[in-house]
Amino acid sequence: MAPFSTMLFCVFAASFSWQQTTSAIKISAFNIQTFGTSKMDKPEVVNYLKQIIARYDMVLIQEIRNKDGTAIQELLDEVNSYSADQYEMVISSRLGRSDSYKEQYAYFYKTSTLSVLDEFEYPDNGAIDKFEREPYVVKFYASSTSVKEFAAVALHAKPDEAVSEIDLLADVYDYTTNQFNIENVVLMGDFNADCSYVKEDDWADIRLRNEDRFDWVIPDDDDTTVSGNTHCAYDRFVLAGTQLQQTSFGAQPFKFDEHFKLDYYDAVAVSDHYPVEIEIN
Repeated sequence: MAPFSTMLFCVFAASFSWQQTTSAIKISAFNIQTFGTSKMDKPEVVNYLKQIIARYDMVLIQEIRNKDGTAIQELLDEVNSYSADQYEMVISSRLGRSDSYKEQYAYFYKTSTLSVLDEFEYPDNGAIDKFEREPYVVKFYASSTSVKEFAAVALHAKPDEAVSEIDLLADVYDYTTNQFNIENVVLMGDFNADCSYVKEDDWADIRLRNEDRFDWVIPDDDDTTVSGNTHCAYDRFVLAGTQLQQTSFGAQPFKFDEHFKLDYYDAVAVSDHYPVEIEIN
């Protein structure tokens, strides 16, 4: 048997090595209200957007309305011109039942801390069209974290169908685990999960809320809206997978109006939603 002092050194060395090779990443979900060319034509708005995005290793951007894709590419270029770290993007197709109104999801991610392993749009092609905008799912590799691999599921829920769409995310999670052979998943986005769209007695009908395998980490009494006239926790993170749940912390809205000392009118020019953020270790 090795001497006790040798064994103690090995334990210390292993602990030190773990501390040296793991560090947290910060991710965000941000509904940039009606994002397109008109927003990109406002330099003061772009200035705040690029600073917000550069806070994170990965950002899910929602409500992208620009048909030809130029606005989101310009935003990525602006972020890369501002940040010392370089970002890349993966983006969904244009989603929505109406030909006149469609949106895209995009994930901006820092290439020094994350890489994309795989992606898909949830196949909502059965007899019943279940989602207004099908969830967009991306599998990431984060070398600095203890989790290493996790999937992100994006949903911008249709307000009037929020209860059913949030409930169906339980099925999306199961599909994702089968597709990617992974249990660590963060379901994220503007779920419209509060106020008039999801009332207190609606939660009983939502499997994503009631099943123990899912952990809601943005409290119901948080406010993710910029307006002083509303107090609604629309934007959420839901964590699945024991390792992800145990190594994540700091979930909260980032109140950029307070951070940048913006008045109401300047703040809502950026978005009517706060980004929500969380760290993964």
